Amino acid sequence: MFRLAEAICVVGAVLVFASSASSAYAGAPAIAGLNYSADIGANLVDTRTFVARRDYVSDNLSGTRVRKQIAGLPDTLILRDFHVEPNGDVLFCLDGGVLLGDTHFAPADVIRYDGAAFTKEFDSAAAGVAASVHCDGVARWGDTGTLLLSFDRTFAIGGITIRPADVIAFSNGSFGPKVLDAQAIAIPAGLNVDAIDTFRTKRYLLVSFDAGGSIGGVAFTSADIMQLDRVTGVWSKRYAMSVFSDRWQTANLDGLAAVNVDTIFEDEFQ
Repeated sequence: MFRLAEAICVVGAVLVFASSASSAYAGAPAIAGLNYSADIGANLVDTRTFVARRDYVSDNLSGTRVRKQIAGLPDTLILRDFHVEPNGDVLFCLDGGVLLGDTHFAPADVIRYDGAAFTKEFDSAAAGVAASVHCDGVARWGDTGTLLLSFDRTFAIGGITIRPADVIAFSNGSFGPKVLDAQAIAIPAGLNVDAIDTFRTKRYLLVSFDAGGSIGGVAFTSADIMQLDRVTGVWSKRYAMSVFSDRWQTANLDGLAAVNVDTIFEDEFQ
């Protein structure tokens, strides 16, 4: 079963009978639940439950939504993208620098929270990332594989140019390869990927962009979740968050972690 770290506070829960479900996608694994966050505070669980910018929502897509809080985060910060490990640890990035415990975390760091302590999963300074760059996408390639990252601005490192709509692997202290190469697949200039997930596969990639647009003939908003089949190159809209709540008409989705409980879909596509 999918488990969240016990020290992550469950501070609101509600049955939602108007919950959205995705369409059937041939070949793509079913998604059993979504965890998501927004760039503004809003009543994303129901009309009475406020979800702050540092919180996220756990939605089982079958009628229950729960607000989650990572203990110890200042209310001045925005939770950007995040990933929930199989053991319940949460990997996440924030919109600004912060001191948690005795450790300072930069905006480009990925933080691990195990229910008791905060540690650096990705040390941006050690990796050579400039202090002006912010990390705004974090996921795993496959089930427990390589860390995937996305950043908010263009920079070059180790002979690689990383753009805001790229998703790139990071392993053993170095970057590469790109799982999503914005320039190679002609993602419109100016778009920034600000939430990513692979739902335990290497073939499929879920992304949200920081602004609306169109890609592969599919129009989207900043609150939509787009899916890329990396084998066929086909884009589709997996979820329109405005169906979940009218608050998404003004909120931007900037954190995403999907739940796939069917390990048969773990693949070796590179």
